[in-house]
Amino acid sequence: MLVMRNLFFVLLIGISPMLLNAKPSTTDNVPAELNNVKNQLMLVGKAKFSVLFWDIYDSALFSASGDYQAQNAYLFEITYLREISKADLIERTVEQWQHIGVPENAYAPYLEQLEQLWPNINKGDQLAMWFNGTSTAFYFNQKLQGQIDSPEFSEMFVNIWLSPQTSQPKLRKKLLGKR
Repeated sequence: MLVMRNLFFVLLIGISPMLLNAKPSTTDNVPAELNNVKNQLMLVGKAKFSVLFWDIYDSALFSASGDYQAQNAYLFEITYLREISKADLIERTVEQWQHIGVPENAYAPYLEQLEQLWPNINKGDQLAMWFNGTSTAFYFNQKLQGQIDSPEFSEMFVNIWLSPQTSQPKLRKKLLGKR
């Protein structure tokens, strides 16, 4: 029985990303540096996230038209105003997915990839997500870290901030350019 359970676990881990098309990919279809992309975009909105007296990060959303449409290309940037460990970053991401109602089986296959893509954050660091319409590329301080080939991941990730169920509705409103 133990052998069967272990075999099942190994198979599950091995095929889960394939089933969800959630594989790290080559980075042939994304630019190595973010500035070239950002120069072609317009600001949709920006907002500062604070908890009590502490400023945590500044965020900004960009698109070609200046309006956000989930299926169209966009850039979401976060500039951190304090240190945050990779483990805390991933833990907070999971908490927010749970808050907006994303089922665990939808986000769990991506956690290992985020562990590989995201660094520990220092004050002043920037983490950016570029969605080109088909895949999500993450940049750390303007340099490409890697990508996830899944439009569903991109929407699930940015919905932490842009979903009507977000834990930060005022921040959402500002990011969407609504005052």
